[in-house]
Amino acid sequence: MKIVGEDGNKPRPQPGPSGIPADILKNAEYIKCEECEGTVFEEKMMIKKISKFLTGSDRDSIAPVPVVVCSACGHLNEMFKPSI
Repeated sequence: MKIVGEDGNKPRPQPGPSGIPADILKNAEYIKCEECEGTVFEEKMMIKKISKFLTGSDRDSIAPVPVVVCSACGHLNEMFKPSI
């Protein structure tokens, strides 16, 4: 059975390893670091301290918040800053 697109003629793009169709990913722009214009990023972690008075616990808690920073210079782009 052949899967066809909306127009009935073109087959649907097949998803690549990321789940996004390969032709869409091929034409997408890389995100650049706002400081050094690097295009390689890595995941780091920020840690928030939560007061025991807010949680009702007997001691303060911590909550890890994952962020993505530039591998070259360590800058955290505005778009990657957590909104919490």
